[in-house]
Amino acid sequence: MAATTPETTNLQTRLNDLVTRAAAKDAVKDYNAAAELYSQATEIQAEINGEMSVENADLLYAYGKSLYNVGVSKSDVLGSKIAGGETAQENELTSKKSKEPSSAGLIQAAISSSTPEGSLDSKKPTESTNRLFQFTGDENFADSDSEEEAEGPQAEEEEEDDDFANAFEVLDLARVLLLKKLEDAEQKSNGKGKSADIPPEVRKIQERLADIYDLQAEISLEGESFINAVSDLRAALELKEALYAFEDPSVSECHYKLSLALEFASVSQPDEEDGEEKSAVVDPAMRAESAKHMQSAIESCKLRLAQEEKKLKTGEIEGEDKINAAKRRIANVKEIVADMEQRLIDLRRPPESVNAPSEDANAIQALNGVLGQLIGKSAAEKAATLDQVSKQANDLSSLVRKKAQPSSSGAKRQLDTSQEPEGTKRAKTEDAA
Repeated sequence: MAATTPETTNLQTRLNDLVTRAAAKDAVKDYNAAAELYSQATEIQAEINGEMSVENADLLYAYGKSLYNVGVSKSDVLGSKIAGGETAQENELTSKKSKEPSSAGLIQAAISSSTPEGSLDSKKPTESTNRLFQFTGDENFADSDSEEEAEGPQAEEEEEDDDFANAFEVLDLARVLLLKKLEDAEQKSNGKGKSADIPPEVRKIQERLADIYDLQAEISLEGESFINAVSDLRAALELKEALYAFEDPSVSECHYKLSLALEFASVSQPDEEDGEEKSAVVDPAMRAESAKHMQSAIESCKLRLAQEEKKLKTGEIEGEDKINAAKRRIANVKEIVADMEQRLIDLRRPPESVNAPSEDANAIQALNGVLGQLIGKSAAEKAATLDQVSKQANDLSSLVRKKAQPSSSGAKRQLDTSQEPEGTKRAKTEDAA
């Protein structure tokens, strides 16, 4: 970095102000405003430090995360618009059903109430996304108006995809810079060690890398690029297992997400032949691995639950309010564990209806697990389903404050919605053990 001058001092002052304002917008979940401020801040920081300075990584991460949250908030708005197309009768039935208690509702309530502030699942629709097209003075052209409105969701979905793609690229640049920073830090620390021996600077970088891998995996899931999500989550899990104890919520969360990604990736749809759609094909090895990680997520959660219940019995948690809060958290996570156990049962059932070529398209609906909820649905409905199960993954950490997640990899990537063979992926995870 060049010597300090009045000009660089002024730039640094502007940078500090922008970062402070952006963080404040992020805190109140005004992600559009936060992303705009972070964008300006990254430009100034690049001017001060140089575009490829490793010191830019943390701010690029904050910018990429805000862009991701913008995409998620628009996805929510798009989903609500599509849902708004139901008939009055459907709305009435939905309203009645929503008042009835259900296990899924309880799990969702547990998730929303226990998600830490600033979590990726906190989404706020902004005014700019309430309606893409506004018309005045054309009241007599109802048909034209309805046609334009019909295009709205598709246009918003494309805009949402752009937000996710931009977030992926910004996060990828942050990842590349952090990997360089990690390499330098590890050389200074003379090698690696177990979790307790990892130098604080190295640990901090690994945790931030894990955050990036996790976000990039979320983006890949949104884009239905499941193989890429599997690769990123495997890299994240390797580092998390080196950094944290098995019962740590971030470890169970990663096992759960990886299980979902593997379940999605295990099903492929062959190309049509002579205009006839062929039956979906399931990779049994990948599905078995999905079940293994779901089992690990369950075991991790149960171990943590046992520890929390022991604290209650031995009186380590004192005060009526704290005791009641702990009991609620434990009950909530038990709901999530019950849901995971049902998913595990589904995963262990052979999906014969998918592999049998004689089955018709309706039989594919019988596919066990989350995939059965996706087949035959629109892109927006798939995104909503993926978002719901992703929320459950994020909130396995509800027993304790969510920790940052670690991981590592190689050169810059581009977000690709097509599923590449896993062997072509660049992810190389440093063995932090």
